[in-house]
Amino acid sequence: MVVIKLLTSPTCPYCPRAREVLRKFAQEREDVIVVELSVTTEEGLREAMKYGISGVPAIIINDRYVLLGVPRIEELERLVEEVKGVIA
Repeated sequence: MVVIKLLTSPTCPYCPRAREVLRKFAQEREDVIVVELSVTTEEGLREAMKYGISGVPAIIINDRYVLLGVPRIEELERLVEEVKGVIA
């Protein structure tokens, strides 16, 4: 299973688009779980600090890859397959 964390902020103008891309991506795959964390919460802020993230939206894939901004589906597919290759 691949866990994708989406770090967001309530005032972020790009976060709704990133949320939608990830929702669509996870809907098409049974091996992906998306967890959204707001950086206004203690847990979300802790994740941002752990990875040195200073802007949102930010995406963390299996605690291995960090993407900033709204991702492309192709980019997500490539990274998830790469992560799955490492897990297997």
